[in-house]
Amino acid sequence: MKCLVAINPDMIDKRGYQYLGAVEFGTTKVHLGEVELGQPEFDVNSPNNEDYLLLKVNSFSCNYRDKALLLCNYQKIMEVERFFLPFGSEFSAEVIAVGSGVSEFRVGDKVVGNCAYPNNDSSSVLPGVVTNFASLGWQRIHKRKLIKIPYGLDDTAASCFALGAQTAAGMIRRSGILTTKGNPLVMSGRSATSLFVIQQLIAHGYKPFVLTTSNRTQEEKDKICPAEVRVINKELRYEDMLRSGSTHIFDPFFDMNLDLAMKCIKMDGTYVTCEIRDQHPIISEETPKTVEPIVRIALSQAIIKNVTLWLLFHTFSQTEVRLVDSSLRIFCLFWWLPVLIGNSEVLC
Repeated sequence: MKCLVAINPDMIDKRGYQYLGAVEFGTTKVHLGEVELGQPEFDVNSPNNEDYLLLKVNSFSCNYRDKALLLCNYQKIMEVERFFLPFGSEFSAEVIAVGSGVSEFRVGDKVVGNCAYPNNDSSSVLPGVVTNFASLGWQRIHKRKLIKIPYGLDDTAASCFALGAQTAAGMIRRSGILTTKGNPLVMSGRSATSLFVIQQLIAHGYKPFVLTTSNRTQEEKDKICPAEVRVINKELRYEDMLRSGSTHIFDPFFDMNLDLAMKCIKMDGTYVTCEIRDQHPIISEETPKTVEPIVRIALSQAIIKNVTLWLLFHTFSQTEVRLVDSSLRIFCLFWWLPVLIGNSEVLC
């Protein structure tokens, strides 16, 4: 099988692969190529494979998290003189072989990863993403970490589905909107995570208010109907932002949107975020300098409005920040943002 990998720039002249070119991530140029990898051995009768499946990946995707990990690992393969590096956490695949303890799947089934977090109904496997090397082509995965591809999804769509769908479901569940009710606002309406959140809110009977920085075509608006879409520009008045009376805000990029979100949210509202836009210092070296003062101001607004903040990050523990009477310095779990929050308490 031909597999897409990142190539060590010090070994570009090495034979045995097809060079495909380079992609620039900030100041780093990542070289890509195709390598040929044969099917690995998988003994279906081995006790070590009892609850495992051998998969052949048909399609995979590279999201924001994958890009940050790729940049970190790319530096390491140069240090250890490794030839290539696979990447990617989301995939669609075909079952090639099953262990003796697997009854939920059969050879030929189409599957995607089960990214359930923090509870995955099994103590024998870790929660969260299934792999960080989906482009490797062949995967040996525990049966609890797989789901059959939903009806109607082709391989390409399925390879972008699991993490986004489960992240959106987690954000909605943590917000409490399904029990307390309210008026949802979704930030960065064109992002993949936001589109998942919008569709799931609609499925639950809500009509979300959506903010985006770029214009949408009528066809794009029809796909998320009955959501109400507004473009963030000079013509968007403060009254327009407040008109929806947003009690719950869902935001994929808190480093970009927290300030505006705190202006839009009502008193005692709930704000849920799952990601930052620039997840690695190489991608945007200016982000720490420009974002930190904005976030500090936004957090002061959150205190005044008694907002509950949920920070749900893919790679770390889920953390709830509730605004009460105390004083605490919170060190963000990412590389750049130690922020000072007054009158705050963190519940993990």
